[in-house]
Amino acid sequence: MFTQVRRPSIADLGVAAAVVLLTVPVSVGLLSQAEPWVRVVFSVLLVVFSGCMVFRRVYPTGGFCVACLVMLASLALPNLPDGPSMIFAPVSLLYLVSLYTVVVETGARALPLAASVVGLGLAVGRTVVDPPEPLDWSALLAFVPVVMVAVGGTWAFGAYHRARAELRRRRAREGLRRERELMARELHDVVAHSLAVVVAQADAALMVLDRDPAKARAMIGTALTTGRGAMVEMRRVVSTLREEPLAEPPVRSLHDLEALVDTFRTEDVRVELVLSGEVEMVDGETARAAYRIVQESLTNALKHSPRPLRCRVEVAIESGGVVVSVRDDGPGFRATRRSSTGHGIVGMRERARGLGGRLDVTSGPSGTHVSAHLPRP
Repeated sequence: MFTQVRRPSIADLGVAAAVVLLTVPVSVGLLSQAEPWVRVVFSVLLVVFSGCMVFRRVYPTGGFCVACLVMLASLALPNLPDGPSMIFAPVSLLYLVSLYTVVVETGARALPLAASVVGLGLAVGRTVVDPPEPLDWSALLAFVPVVMVAVGGTWAFGAYHRARAELRRRRAREGLRRERELMARELHDVVAHSLAVVVAQADAALMVLDRDPAKARAMIGTALTTGRGAMVEMRRVVSTLREEPLAEPPVRSLHDLEALVDTFRTEDVRVELVLSGEVEMVDGETARAAYRIVQESLTNALKHSPRPLRCRVEVAIESGGVVVSVRDDGPGFRATRRSSTGHGIVGMRERARGLGGRLDVTSGPSGTHVSAHLPRP
């Protein structure tokens, strides 16, 4: 297994160059009065600090640790003849950049806090022990809150950006999960329903082929029509996945249920459909969910029940929503067993919950009953 190594991006190099160009010249200018060896050591520290900027996103924790060591090394250098410790040079702003990066990239809390507190304490202690002459206590006391605000503000800014990035990733994962659920439902609806109808119609056609060839031809025609429709649906799903988020096919109205139910009817499968209420008033997501629930319920009955089989489908439009009821007289199944229910009942429940409704399945020796309540928009 190979792990891809992250390399510095052009943006990282640009930010590093900008920060270094803004801070290094001023810091170098402060060295004009320092001893030669101090200038050499500080120049090395500048090079190391600049490297931390380039690789700050590649190795955020390691880069921050190195930045802390550079700050401590700067703290150990002698004070300037007419100024404070070298730790107060503008190049120390690079430390804040490293702090921001490690918080954003790793979410680390203890390490930045400990390093900041220890560094601040050492800086104050170093200034008190070896102060410039004379020591201005008022300036020192005013400087401590400034440093605390700078470090704390940088930390908070990094934590805010990390939280925003995590929220975007969470939303992307949720969108992907919904797309996968929708794709799974679509593929299951298309494949399971179509195969069940094709097999049932072909079996029935074989049974009546000798005594009623015309009826057999009609059943074979239904199987062919269903198969072609499944091919069209599969092409729609596949082509949509290649281009844009998956969209469910439109269902014009609940009157489409009549054509759906008719595909299940054979010589030994009787399906009765009862529509009541103002069917024309229900469309869109509610009609689509009702259609799919009826389709999946009949598909399950067709797959798991022996012949002959009788089913009754009732769809009632009431003031509180749409009530769907599908009953069959098959042998039933244990609705709590995933091996028996598969993904179909899961998909039906997801559709109902997506509209704020509910779906219940009861099954016993006398048959299976699927009932759903779907609120109207």
